[in-house]
Amino acid sequence: MSSPKDYNLEITPSLDESNLKSLNLLKFTVNHKEKDFINKYKSLLSVILGCSLIAVIGNSYLKTSNVTHTIRDPYVIILSLALSVILLRQTPEDTLIVIRGFGVQLKTKKAWRFQNSTDSFIPIKDMIDLMIHEGFHGYGQVIFYLCVLTRSTAGKGDNVIKVVFPEFLPRKDILLTVWKSSRELLFGSTNRYWRRVPGKGLKQI
Repeated sequence: MSSPKDYNLEITPSLDESNLKSLNLLKFTVNHKEKDFINKYKSLLSVILGCSLIAVIGNSYLKTSNVTHTIRDPYVIILSLALSVILLRQTPEDTLIVIRGFGVQLKTKKAWRFQNSTDSFIPIKDMIDLMIHEGFHGYGQVIFYLCVLTRSTAGKGDNVIKVVFPEFLPRKDILLTVWKSSRELLFGSTNRYWRRVPGKGLKQI
């Protein structure tokens, strides 16, 4: 069964056909349209928990005058853990930054700060093309995904595919918007055709 994929595409700066040729950089960000409860009320929850924690610590210390006992107070521990969860939570997003004449930068930010986020740059000299592919995902679900086809480095075999927006894998309408503008910015209006040459890999024709 297909997932809802109710995602939001943010384009910076705002884009239209008239200003694309004058731009040197485009940033595409995919994230959820609706934030989860923690991210939606993060500031408010942080203030409430922070003030509550300070009040509990102060009250406990005034009663016992013992730092160790204060730290071990169950309410202090619970509030500290809750505040840590709030502060460690962040809005997950996938980002593609396209720089005319230089290449693309792929960024992925996870839902939790302690999770490994990724950030990689692909120079235009290593790029073969930017394309939309079709593939299997999950339990046999067929999806479209945007990817960068890069040249293989010496002695490392075939060409490498770098998936764009790997965490969200948005729907085709978003992919088409990103693909069209990014390709125009990177390669201009000329079409790029490739064929495999024996012993030489993919060559532009």
